Amino acid sequence: MTAGLLTWLLTLGIVGVAVHPERCPSLSRADVESAVTATVGWFRTATADDGRFIYRYDRDTHTELGGYSGPRHAGALVALYQASSHGFVGALDPADRALGWALARVFDTPIGPAFGVSTPFETGSTALLVAALDERRAATGDHSFDDQMIALGRTLAETVNDDGAVDALIDPARGSIPERSRFYTGETLWALARLHLTFPHEGFDVPALAVLRYLINDRDSVESPWPPVSDHWGAYALETMSRWPEPPPVDSATRTWIDRQVWMLGLQVRYESQRVGGITKLTRGDIALPAGVGTLGEAFGNLFLLDDREGILGDDRAAVLTRAACTTSLLVSRQAPIDPTDPLVGGAWFRQGVSQLDDQQHTLSTLLFTLDWSAS
Repeated sequence: MTAGLLTWLLTLGIVGVAVHPERCPSLSRADVESAVTATVGWFRTATADDGRFIYRYDRDTHTELGGYSGPRHAGALVALYQASSHGFVGALDPADRALGWALARVFDTPIGPAFGVSTPFETGSTALLVAALDERRAATGDHSFDDQMIALGRTLAETVNDDGAVDALIDPARGSIPERSRFYTGETLWALARLHLTFPHEGFDVPALAVLRYLINDRDSVESPWPPVSDHWGAYALETMSRWPEPPPVDSATRTWIDRQVWMLGLQVRYESQRVGGITKLTRGDIALPAGVGTLGEAFGNLFLLDDREGILGDDRAAVLTRAACTTSLLVSRQAPIDPTDPLVGGAWFRQGVSQLDDQQHTLSTLLFTLDWSAS
């Protein structure tokens, strides 16, 4: 028995080392554009007349599985308005319908208006709604939501603690609740950073800089997230802050944080590219959630834009570009083709037969970033 076990372990070791090359399908810009068009088409089909998205869907049983998430609804808005900003005209209609659904669910709280679909409200819902409104403003030139953006931003500022930590929940009766989230810190930082860029005289730089210091210096040690966070929202925020009239300096601590992000992102892409079925299902497991792979591409896209201004990647840019291209190629190769029998399949991404709203949100954003950096 011992000999058999040793033989099996040795076999797994050889397989892990020898037969796991990276496999990144070839990709053209036209492939990416077609994938974006298909995803926008999915959103047009999956957005109800009242603006609510299909949230979770099983393609094998052709059934909606229920559930909903405020942050993911708002995140899908961001992706659709990003698509509209890139000239994909079909994205604006479902986005505006979904925006109406969200705005109808903005409620007064002791710290100001907040968006939520259940109580207590998740701070990330309000943060990503602010980002979506700002993206819409850039895409359409419509400033009619400016006052609402500023009011929502004031709410976000109230969730920021003296040390820069962000309260993850907002109770409609009691105000913010001192809990933490691995995602809402970066989302709130990004929203505040966008607000300062758009409204530079409203004072949003003060809470944004406090959150930035916390995210870079303290968040991982204080909150001890496991596994460690590869933080695409933090990358969004740093890229946005680099466009401030007086951007914060990229100091040694920030560079260390960026270097760690690049290392984690690259490792995750390499691991994912080795998941090709067969024996790799035993050694690498099933493919990751499409949303998770999409966040890697979002982080890469923002880091490339930041590098254009700050030179943060140096000689590593070419290697990072290779990883980013692999991320996009994996996503495009895994996108579901058109299914004549089911309009909720084509243009979406599935894992084990199920797709969730954020699988389309993050992948769409990655495809759009790819169009940016592939043209530069």
